[in-house]
Amino acid sequence: MSDISHIPTNVPPEIVYEILTYQFRDYMNNDQPSTSEKFNENLRNFIRSNLTVNKTFYHICRILIYKYCNLTTAKRFHSLLNTISDESELRNIIQVADFQELTSIGLGRTGEMNKQIKNLTNHTLLKFLRLTKGNLREFLACEHIQDDLDDKIIHFLLKPGKVLSILDFCGCSGPNFTKSFILALRELYEQSYSTNSSMQNLVDDDNISIASFSTMNSTDLNEIEDEDFHFAPDDMNLNVTPTECNYQITCLGLNDCTDLPNFVLGRLLKSLPDLQKLDLARTSIDDNILINVLPHWKNLSHLSLGNCSQITPRAILEFFSHHPAVTDENNETTLEWLNVGTISNSSSWTEVHVMFFLKKLCQFGHNKTLEYLNINGLPIHVANELIRPPLSRASSSARLLGHDNRTHLDNRNYESVIKTKYYYQCNDTLTFIKLNFPKLKSLSIRSNNIPIPKLVEFLTPMSSSDASLEVFKDLKTHQKIKFLNISNNTYINKWSIQDTSIVSCSDSLVALEVSFEAWQQIEKSNNGGDITIMKYDHETNQNTTTKWKCYLDLSYGRRYWLYKTDKYLNREDIYSTQTNLTRFDSQGNKIIEIFKQPDFLKFAQSKISLSCGLVTKSSYRRKHCYRDIKPPISQFLTRNGGIAFGNTFTPIVRPPLPSGGWRIMPEDDPENEDGSEDDTLSTENNTTLVSDYDNDDPFSDDNIVTAATRPNMNHHESSGNALFWDRSMHDIPTMARMAADGALPNGVRPAVIPPRPQLNRPLVTPLGISQTIDPASVYDAGESNDEYLNNPELQRRRSQLQLGFTRGHIYDNTSNSSRRNRTTNGAQLHPTPSAANLKWSNSMPNGVTSTAPSMAQPRRPSDYYYSHPDEFVYDPTDDITTLRYRLHLAQVQEYRTFGCIERGMYRYYSLKM
Repeated sequence: MSDISHIPTNVPPEIVYEILTYQFRDYMNNDQPSTSEKFNENLRNFIRSNLTVNKTFYHICRILIYKYCNLTTAKRFHSLLNTISDESELRNIIQVADFQELTSIGLGRTGEMNKQIKNLTNHTLLKFLRLTKGNLREFLACEHIQDDLDDKIIHFLLKPGKVLSILDFCGCSGPNFTKSFILALRELYEQSYSTNSSMQNLVDDDNISIASFSTMNSTDLNEIEDEDFHFAPDDMNLNVTPTECNYQITCLGLNDCTDLPNFVLGRLLKSLPDLQKLDLARTSIDDNILINVLPHWKNLSHLSLGNCSQITPRAILEFFSHHPAVTDENNETTLEWLNVGTISNSSSWTEVHVMFFLKKLCQFGHNKTLEYLNINGLPIHVANELIRPPLSRASSSARLLGHDNRTHLDNRNYESVIKTKYYYQCNDTLTFIKLNFPKLKSLSIRSNNIPIPKLVEFLTPMSSSDASLEVFKDLKTHQKIKFLNISNNTYINKWSIQDTSIVSCSDSLVALEVSFEAWQQIEKSNNGGDITIMKYDHETNQNTTTKWKCYLDLSYGRRYWLYKTDKYLNREDIYSTQTNLTRFDSQGNKIIEIFKQPDFLKFAQSKISLSCGLVTKSSYRRKHCYRDIKPPISQFLTRNGGIAFGNTFTPIVRPPLPSGGWRIMPEDDPENEDGSEDDTLSTENNTTLVSDYDNDDPFSDDNIVTAATRPNMNHHESSGNALFWDRSMHDIPTMARMAADGALPNGVRPAVIPPRPQLNRPLVTPLGISQTIDPASVYDAGESNDEYLNNPELQRRRSQLQLGFTRGHIYDNTSNSSRRNRTTNGAQLHPTPSAANLKWSNSMPNGVTSTAPSMAQPRRPSDYYYSHPDEFVYDPTDDITTLRYRLHLAQVQEYRTFGCIERGMYRYYSLKM
């Protein structure tokens, strides 16, 4: 009891929320093997550990449980529906409805019996959507509920006016699903139908008006046989526009929706003008839809056109050459994830097509951001002069030991490289990818016969002698491939797979996908399917041992991987976790070991991961896909520390503003034409830039322009200033740095705008939080509860993490440098000091802090170490913790593009061939 008495009873609920969130993520990370039973076990352990501690724990546990609804059975869905029907306060908590692990057939039940039970039907599903529409962000359907998705449900999901942002119909097909989609789109294009006189005269064989289908209920539609259903002429008219466009939906998944006609896809995509991620793999999209119908998406970052049999190479080349969604230089983003793979036996692609396609990606800047590229089945040109002769045993051993005895050969391989305006020109396709795609982490080149020496050359990092060539003087970043798919390669067989050069030539490579014959040879010939490689490290003067193992996903099969083991991300003892033994400690407490799936599987997925995931790595996807700028903590807590049940957000119903900032420009005063010099200076100083981003870190290098609010309205009206959105200001923080350095053009001066006096908010700002603030919100006359609760400064103060810093305070050199090197997760950094800094610090006596200005350090953005994890140093004397932080930072950065490893049926479509 003495220990319990020392537990503080006044812990702020925000702190409890964060602690339980971390614990919940740890439990959900225990996903090996990935089954619904494992999920239920993790959820049960979390509830038993925390639900009955006190009221705060009880409330936060309910938030974490209901926030992501993983609906594995129809019975669980029916129970959830009854709960939210009786308890209305729980409806706003639900943000994700996930059906990807749903089991359609229960134990001992048939499909007809489930229909009679009516736990999960079109009526109950529509009721659920209407109850949770206030805060539902994701709807992840699967083929097990495709017959329950009637036209009313699909129309409800597509119609604007809700905050639903992620919509995935992966695997849904069939005549009922297609008919429901057509009827739902008719309602979205209702005005276009009413203006077409042909609809009034169109009837089917039974004299039933097709136009009246939209007014029938689901029962009437089910009574009409599929063969009696006819398309209306306007269904296939792609020249009409929808009545309303949905600007809220940013992610759409139609993977393997094979039965949706191409005109349905065209009309659907026209109604979604602000997509960021689009998965059209294995759909019926054709050349006309791709080239002439797709809207001009300015934020497209993920695109999948894999195995679309009706798209020709010419259409894809024309799309990437002329379509503004991927060619407009004013687009907000470039592609990060791209799948254009096809089946090699039925493809008309040529080596010339592939090289032209890659050059177009480079011309419009996609090569600088692409991290995933799937060109399965596309022929790759291998230049004969670049293939090295087979290495002798001595030279192979020297290479494995780290000696570079191939300077002449390396220089020979890059003799034909020419630097052009957009890319490094060369004849060999793999060399072209290696030189021009610096951020690429996952590459799939299935069904290409590439010799092993060429693969080794591609994976081997560029030597110092090669990097010193004149042609590469501007090459700053070198490619670090982590996953390579080389299955169906005749050079990789059961005889050649024993050559360890392909797995030992690159330190960044973590997994290879090979054909079954080669994979089986390693599993049989080696002990436990292991490949052990010993390599000499010149930096530590020690031999390092690396182990590669065979991996087969027992649930789905047909894909075979070799992966490099480590202690944290890709463990060696994966299969040993499938035992049913329960362990206890000396005090009788159950020991729960966390076993994660192999991390490399996220690189092997051929389906875009649209969801933010059950276990989120950061808030990046939520802010960009949901476009939710409010911190998640304050949504469930009141200003006095009480409980709340979420907020109802306002959906986006009009196009968002492009990048830029609000500019306040003074208007010319006709009464003061001769204006004095003082008036001119005053007018010039009134020119301000207000960014659409509010950087909450006062110590961040980006926080030069304070733009939390607009200027006072009275001053704006009396001075006659004009306010407009300036699209030329793409990077306000960079412009502010230029202003600080005196590098701005004359007449442009960013100014510090004081906060509006009504709010009286504290000047303290938390570290590492960056939000996008709607400029229109600053015109509110008073402060609402939502505005008060979502104030980051207030949360910092209420969380008793007040640091006592203000914007006008003068800081000592030690605190300045430590804050400047903090990441957004609050970890303390110890960057390698420069010689000048060491000299300055060593000249000071012990215990004395200098008040003179310290040596200027390079300014880095707050998320710098996420994109450069190898430069992060937690503690120079603690290599293990530094390594774990680096792995974490790399995972957070990869989460932005690759998302999470899919589960259930989504996992099947992601990892199938």
